[in-house]
Amino acid sequence: MAASGEKDKRAEKDLRDETVALPPEGLPDPDATVAAPADELPGAADGATRRIDAAPTHVLADDLPTIVVPQDETATVTAPDGLDAMDDPYYAPVAAEDLTVANVPVSIPSPVQSLPERRRRLPRWAIALIVAVLLAVGCGVAYYTYEQELWGGKTVPVVVGMTQEDATSALEELGFVVSVEGVVTDEAPGTVLASDPVSGVRADPAAGIVLSVATERVIPEVVGLTEEEARQALIDVGAQSIQTVSEGSSAPAGTVISVTPGEGEPFVASDQVTLVVARSFTVPDVLGMELVDAQALLAESGLSGTVAYVDSAHDAGTVVETSPSVGSEVAEGATVELRVAATYPDDPYDLMPYLDLVPEALVTYLEQEGFELEYGEIFAATGNAHSAYSGARGDLLQISDYPEIGFYAGGSQTDVISQGAGVGGVRYAFSADTLPEGGSSVSEEGLRAVMRACGFDGLLDSCTQEDVVVPAQEGPSEEVEADQGLSFICGYGREGDKVWAVIIGGSGDGTRVIALAAPASHFDGIDLSPYGDSICDYIAYTDLYAK
Repeated sequence: MAASGEKDKRAEKDLRDETVALPPEGLPDPDATVAAPADELPGAADGATRRIDAAPTHVLADDLPTIVVPQDETATVTAPDGLDAMDDPYYAPVAAEDLTVANVPVSIPSPVQSLPERRRRLPRWAIALIVAVLLAVGCGVAYYTYEQELWGGKTVPVVVGMTQEDATSALEELGFVVSVEGVVTDEAPGTVLASDPVSGVRADPAAGIVLSVATERVIPEVVGLTEEEARQALIDVGAQSIQTVSEGSSAPAGTVISVTPGEGEPFVASDQVTLVVARSFTVPDVLGMELVDAQALLAESGLSGTVAYVDSAHDAGTVVETSPSVGSEVAEGATVELRVAATYPDDPYDLMPYLDLVPEALVTYLEQEGFELEYGEIFAATGNAHSAYSGARGDLLQISDYPEIGFYAGGSQTDVISQGAGVGGVRYAFSADTLPEGGSSVSEEGLRAVMRACGFDGLLDSCTQEDVVVPAQEGPSEEVEADQGLSFICGYGREGDKVWAVIIGGSGDGTRVIALAAPASHFDGIDLSPYGDSICDYIAYTDLYAK
């Protein structure tokens, strides 16, 4: 196009440079006509004349080219204008009278180079259809490849409930970068609890996926923490049942000295966790407790104990006092005296309490009353004591499974009661200094006087030498029958599960006064039929007749 424009300018310049000789007079009169050869007038038919209109009045004469017309040819020509002067091929002045005559078109080559012929374009609807088809095909390919997860990430599979190892393997096969975070729970350790992103979501494998994996609960390190700090640490790992007990310790008071289950041990949330918190060594509250339980509590508190039995109206065998007193601060391992209730006899011949005394209490009582050991053995069948003690006032106390028999061998002086031997029965022989007033009378009055002194009640039966029933085949020996001094009274009674008896009298000079007590069960195994089914007759016979 630029080359064509330059060519047009050069052509225009050439036309301007051309000169045509005109008559010296100057421009022709605009109304004049000029004859020209018919074949040289463009657009004129054979033999026709064409009129050339005068140039526009605004065209300057100096700018008009000179036109030369041959003299031998005539044509009616109007005054030339600028286009005629330039010999413009597109200018063809037409006379009015020629408008009724059809002119033959004149083909004049364009001075401008022709453009190449433009290709034929497709219709717009065809173009739109092609574009739509291409878009549909592209969308289909994109959808198919997306569904095949060739792009746009991968779908996270379901891994909840799998083991960590299996879940990691499944995810890594899809290209996911896997990281793990532990979650303390009661679920089986290593079980996948959740994933982020969750299953079913499309995610970029390179962005990674986080697995929440179950880890077992373990007791944290709490020893040395305060009770409050230890409780919070246990709550943080899911403990739901926490109890606290205190224990004397040299550790700072209020700090945890142990925990159950132990540190690092696994547990589930519902398990009970026990914190043992240090406290200063103090005498624990053991008042009213059985001796065995009180001693155990002292040991748990880091203390030791000794026992002192005291006469008390409290239940026998229970702690009624401590020294130092309950709550007192003491050194670790200090010894605490436990004072234990014992129903001591009001007097040495108050026999019923003997049967309820534990061996240690009995020893304490006998020492307090001034009794000295004369004989000591153990009944092999029962493990009970067979001992004899002499009192400071001449009385004699025997501990025996058979208190109706006053014989003992003598010789051995082992303190079997101090060693824990039990009390199966008790027998007391009054001395002249201990005999109650009226107690020496071999009569019912004497019997009741001794009963009062011993605290016996509930007399059931009595017998004398005149009505006692003894085994017929053994009868009183000739020596006994000949002894005109034989005289006695025996009475017995029962209090609860215990049986008592009193014997006053005997043979020869002087009068014996004996009191005894034994469990009622002691007589259950004895055949009383030879004695008239009477315990009283059996006791009298055994003590006075049997040798």
